[in-house]
Amino acid sequence: MENKIKVVCPKCQAKLNLAVEKMKCDIVKFRCPGCSTVLRAKKPADKIQEKRSTQQAPNGTAKDQTDVQGADQTEEPLSAIVKEEKLRPSDLRKYKRVKFKKKVLVDNQIMVEALDISANGLFLHTGRSFEDGTTVQVGIPTLPGSFDLVVQATVQHNHKGIGMGLQFMDIDDTQKDKLQTLINSLDETSRKVLKGRKIILLAGGSDTARNIYKSKLVLDGYYVLQATNADEVFEILQNETPNAMVLDWQETSFYSKGLLTQIKQTPQYDNVIIIVLAALTDASAQREILDAGADRYMAKMDTNPVKLSQALKQLIEEREG
Repeated sequence: MENKIKVVCPKCQAKLNLAVEKMKCDIVKFRCPGCSTVLRAKKPADKIQEKRSTQQAPNGTAKDQTDVQGADQTEEPLSAIVKEEKLRPSDLRKYKRVKFKKKVLVDNQIMVEALDISANGLFLHTGRSFEDGTTVQVGIPTLPGSFDLVVQATVQHNHKGIGMGLQFMDIDDTQKDKLQTLINSLDETSRKVLKGRKIILLAGGSDTARNIYKSKLVLDGYYVLQATNADEVFEILQNETPNAMVLDWQETSFYSKGLLTQIKQTPQYDNVIIIVLAALTDASAQREILDAGADRYMAKMDTNPVKLSQALKQLIEEREG
């Protein structure tokens, strides 16, 4: 049977099980899937000793020595030393990303649609498959009618059938200046579009449900952003702090309670209104959600797009006095 270490995140209380045999070093570092807090787990002392003994005596004598030592010692339960580190939103993205819905030219032959860009890289929407670590050439249009900025980039994240994230490499000063000019222009355009519009972040839930809500909210004059994981939530909170966030409480890709708690503990997000949509309707569930910091609880089954839009309007007007 595989030995496992139980780790409890001190931030969001998510419970994780780590297989000891798969820990490649004495101390492993990883992120909590619920709230993105950075955790460390230490391999049990008996496993560390076994590893060192094997390294010292590869001819098999180490195994016998370990068995003798084990007979004289009392068995200790598996344990983990976990250290919490504050994960600031700025740690998730060092460079500001702006929307960039333009065609770019990859390897001088593949036309691909970009979705956003930063001074560090860009994200492309493509069904073509590129292996992580692949180096490609990207032609970027900073002027109408030509791919005048040509840079080298490496594939950092390849989401097959969806798209890939590229990181620029070996950019000289001239290329940096062109990129920054482009980003500043896009950022200014975005700000003009957003001027006077309230920003709503839809976090978690199915793509279908989010798009249904988005359609109504856009018609009502809101600017709507979407996030499907904790990193995207904090990236948006950092770059385009919304007036309100609608959070799906049963989201499986992140721990909603831990995420909400972390947001509420960050002073710069104090003015963000949070509505939680939940499938649970009993009083204890509602109390848990409100105690976690939600401004309003709404049952999924009773919340259509019209009702959600009305609730957002009311809460925003109350917040603005």
